[in-house]
Formats: sequence, C-alpha cells, structure tokens
Amino acid sequence: MRINSERFAELLLVLVVFIWGANFIVMKAAFREFPPLAFNAVRMTVAALVLGVIWLSRERAKKMPLRDWLQLLGVGLLGNALYQILFAIGLDLTTSAISSLLIGTIPVWTALLAVALGWEKISKKTWLGILIAFTGVILVTLGSASEGSNPVATAPLMGNVLTLGAAICWASYTVLSKRLLERYSALRVSAVGLLLGVPGLWPFAITDLVSVDWHSLPPSVYGSIFYTSCLSIALAYLIWSYSIQKLGAARTAIFNNIVPVVTFALASLVLHEPITWLQVVGGVIVLAGVWQTVQHNRRASTR
Repeated sequence: MRINSERFAELLLVLVVFIWGANFIVMKAAFREFPPLAFNAVRMTVAALVLGVIWLSRERAKKMPLRDWLQLLGVGLLGNALYQILFAIGLDLTTSAISSLLIGTIPVWTALLAVALGWEKISKKTWLGILIAFTGVILVTLGSASEGSNPVATAPLMGNVLTLGAAICWASYTVLSKRLLERYSALRVSAVGLLLGVPGLWPFAITDLVSVDWHSLPPSVYGSIFYTSCLSIALAYLIWSYSIQKLGAARTAIFNNIVPVVTFALASLVLHEPITWLQVVGGVIVLAGVWQTVQHNRRASTR
C-alpha cells in the first residue's frame, strides 16, 4: 500500500517532534554525569562532522566568495557557538520543560528582528500573537520555583534569562542566514555554519574536557552524545529539509510548536520535574501566542 509523499513527510515530522521533545530530557540527564559546556562541545562537533560528510556527499565542493565565507563564519559563531553556550548553561540551571517552552518563542523573536532590520512588516494580528507569547513567558518565569527549592533547577530565573538569550541568538541566526539561503542550499548553509561555528565552543569547554574521566563515564552518556548529535541534529535536519520540500516552510514550522508539549510530558514522567500551575497556564499562553504569530505569517505567505 503506497503512501503519498505529503503524508509520509507529516509522519516523519511527528518523529522529529518526539526526537526534539526528548532531546531536552536526554541532555538534562547527561548533565548529571558530564559538564554542560563540555558535553555540548562534543555533541556539536560530532553533529558538524556528520552533516559535513552528508553535505560533501550530496553537493560537490562549490566555490564561494570570501564575503560569503565570512558571513557563514559570523552566523555560524552566532547560531552554533553563542546560542549553544547560552542554551546549555540555561538548560542546566532551569528545567527541561521550561527550556523547551522558552526556546519555542524563536518565531516571535524572528518576527521582531525581521521588522527591526526593515526586512518585513508585522500586522496587528502578528503583534497580538507576540504580546500573548510574552505574557505567557512572564507567567512561566513568575511560576518558576524559588532558588534552591528545585533539585533539577538550581537557578531557574537565571536559567530562564539565558535560555531566552539563546532563543534570541537563534532567531538572529535565522534572520541573518536569509540572504545566504537565497544563494545556497539549506544543507550547505547549515553544514558549513556548523563546521565554522562549532570551534567557538571549544575554548569554553576545554578545561572541563581535560578533567573528564572518560573511562568512568556510564554508557548512557555516550548514548546521549549519539542521540543529541546524530538524531536530534543530523537526522532531524534531513527530515526537516525533506518536509519543507514536500509541505512548504510554513506548514512544516507548525510541527515545531508541538515540541514543548512533548517535553513537558516527558519531563514530568522521566525526570519528575515539578511543574507549577502558573507555569502550565503560562505555557498554554506562550503556545497560543506562538501559534497566532506563525499561523498569521503562514496565511500571509500564501497570498
């Protein structure tokens, strides 16, 4: 029984939603055995090598002018070094559920940055979505457990702030990559951006890496490295690119809004992370705001 390509792409996107939803849980658990910045440097290096090999196998080396290499270096350091540093530290300090929710505000920051650069205009309905999302973020932050009272979130307020900073970094990476994506494939931009940006993680991780006793690490850590690099980045990226080709960017992006829901459920079941009622209400409001923003942009893009 044959399945049409669009339905197949949607099924693959459901898989990606669960991969990305569980990614926060896997990383949070790995941080118990492996320093966050060191773990992130290792898994991002593996992901860069895997995507680099895929890129070279699918696209023959193509010359690029120096200005494009420099631009890729800049966005690579922003999206794959600074973003990852803020994301890893933020995830270590807050809960995986709240981290996934705050990272889910990226479409909101992307819209604001595009307007700030004068590249796009925001309608009243999009502004409403942004306002709703920020209201939810405030409630989530207010609902975070007090310092030291949560064993899985040692400094939730600081973790939330750093995670929001990470979301802004990735939104900036997305907006600044727009011009490059007009000239090169998404695979090239992502793979080269990783290869150029990931070395920026190592100066912040080398001290912890030197002190790691690799022989004493449990097998689960190596499994976490494989999962968070080969599955959540390399495999998920290929599926995401395939889905954009089959469904379009706007229709594909909708699936990203489901990721925090998966993370919230897994965080409660697997890590037993405490979730307050104010966080639940705030989370629902954030998702509603992001949905409003993305949905309106989707309708506008099809006109």
